[in-house]
Amino acid sequence: MKALLFALGILLAVPSLSRADEVYTFVIKKQEEKAKSRWSLSEWLETRDRMRLMDLWLALHSPSPYEFVIKYDYRVSDDRRASFPGDSRLGFAAYVSIFGLEVEKALGSSSPTSLWFNARVFGFYAQSTNITLQAGVRSQGSPGYRNAFWGVASTINLFPQVGLDGYWRSYFDSTPGAPGRVSGNRWEAGAFIDFSFLRLYGNWFGENVAVNDVDDRHSGVILGTKLFF
Repeated sequence: MKALLFALGILLAVPSLSRADEVYTFVIKKQEEKAKSRWSLSEWLETRDRMRLMDLWLALHSPSPYEFVIKYDYRVSDDRRASFPGDSRLGFAAYVSIFGLEVEKALGSSSPTSLWFNARVFGFYAQSTNITLQAGVRSQGSPGYRNAFWGVASTINLFPQVGLDGYWRSYFDSTPGAPGRVSGNRWEAGAFIDFSFLRLYGNWFGENVAVNDVDDRHSGVILGTKLFF
């Protein structure tokens, strides 16, 4: 009789234990879900501090959008208009992201000065593979010509430190008031090798200048260096 009562008690207790188990599981799961969405001021402050550290790390390790270039080169040409066939050029460029402003001054007999705007349509830096559109103006102090121009420049890295670069420009007719009408086009193309921020390059160039509809073609070689910052 006692065994029967004991067995009956077990049978009655099993459903009760099962229900208690379900209630316990429900309560625990609900608390876990609440804990996931619970917000506190201390946690917000910790998250804010972590985000500040991440922003500082990114600022220190992200590449700067600014890029500067200084160049100097020497040109030897068959230009019949010049009393001496060689001259040198100085140049400076400043970029902010894909946009840049560049100036170039020749130190030879004709001494033209060019100022132009760059817009890079492909590539991240001037010292890497890129395609860049150009628009600007070239002026000569004597005899006073000024030409607007447009062009396209490109750099192709064949290897990390070795590549090809060049440009092509078309010069519009000189502005009114000049002693004559001057227009034409110019191209440069060559190879370079980089040593960190230093670039050594050699280019061939050709220029077709029309002065009062009389063509004057010349070409030559340019050797120079660039510093990237």
